[in-house]
Amino acid sequence: MKSVKVMGFDLDGTLVRMKLDFDTIRRELGIPHGDTLQYISSLPKKEGQRLMRLLEEREKGAAMEAEITQGARELIDECRRRDIKVVVITRNSQESASLTLKSLGLDVDMILSREEATPKPSPEALNIVLNHYGIEPHEMAFIGDYIYDVQAGNAAGVKTILLTSQERADEWAPLATFVALDLMEVLDLLREGRKAVVRR
Repeated sequence: MKSVKVMGFDLDGTLVRMKLDFDTIRRELGIPHGDTLQYISSLPKKEGQRLMRLLEEREKGAAMEAEITQGARELIDECRRRDIKVVVITRNSQESASLTLKSLGLDVDMILSREEATPKPSPEALNIVLNHYGIEPHEMAFIGDYIYDVQAGNAAGVKTILLTSQERADEWAPLATFVALDLMEVLDLLREGRKAVVRR
């Protein structure tokens, strides 16, 4: 982790907890089980836009009720002390992501949402970050709690850190560079290079 110049974070479930029940949202919007954004993008333009507006309304509502995760503020502060850039890469909208971070007083250097890049598991957003800062993949780490985060990070060639909060974390863990219980363990990893489990 000594070479890291940019620390990337997924938003919901990683940096913050948002009260977004996607099973309920899918039922309300008439979306089949699966990738919500992928389904919406497959629809005719007018219907896709309608559902996207409804999804954004729910995201913005959840933004005001979001809670910061344990260790998030401390880890961002440590990144600042080390002159490491802090970036958020999310499948949420830019407006809801910005509102969430602002409401919690979290200051980041860049937010890349679904409007700026193809959503994860595509590596497009991570590649934009690498190009923007002019760094090599090994100089970036990306933290997330879902398989899409690990897949996107791996495809971009960056270090991946999987938080083990999801039910299927054990299944996804072998694909990540590091596995950590929470952001406090990531902080220990950054400071001391230990505690988080190295997978590869």
